[in-house]
Amino acid sequence: MDFLFERAALFAALAVIVSVIRYGLYFHSIFKRQTRPHFFSWFNWGLIISIGAYAQFQLGGDLSSYMLLFVGITCWIIAVLALFYGEKHITPSDWGAFLSALALIPVWLATKDPVITLLLIIVIDMLTFYPTIRKTYVDPSSEPPVSYFWAGLRYFFILLCVPSFSLSVLFYPFFLMVTEWGFMAFIFWRRKKLRLALIATGAAPVVEKMP
Repeated sequence: MDFLFERAALFAALAVIVSVIRYGLYFHSIFKRQTRPHFFSWFNWGLIISIGAYAQFQLGGDLSSYMLLFVGITCWIIAVLALFYGEKHITPSDWGAFLSALALIPVWLATKDPVITLLLIIVIDMLTFYPTIRKTYVDPSSEPPVSYFWAGLRYFFILLCVPSFSLSVLFYPFFLMVTEWGFMAFIFWRRKKLRLALIATGAAPVVEKMP
């Protein structure tokens, strides 16, 4: 029992340190106008991660649930900053993804089947991520990839600080870890593609716009 608590406390502390680094760098890039967070994504992330933190606590997540709550509150703060420093070009598809994610959240909360619950949270998170993915596809310099590396590492430590390993407890932080690192890879891929287009044409590449 003492070993489990010490392990959980160790990885919770590491998750806190990584979170401070992640958000410190992200806030710094926002205020330097290097990053343009999308309000729709960060608002919904604040909502679903806060709900996920509560669910994690109910499942016995203990310290991991408090870490998720910390993440959720920080997402709310970034959502507020996005109103002043964030992406200003809001497309109809952004609105569609944002409202669809909001509409699915009550369904997710009311669902009792664990498999359907997992599928719904995947769909909701992908819809929430869409506005940020779209704007980053158009302008990959609007998001810092290193920030998403630290974000994924944070969730890795959150995985390791749960008191007992089970699919129901581990799935949500694991899914968040994969999406953060996957988005980091997406940013690098998009930047490389635009850079190669610039080299090939000898001029500024034509930006492919998502709807």
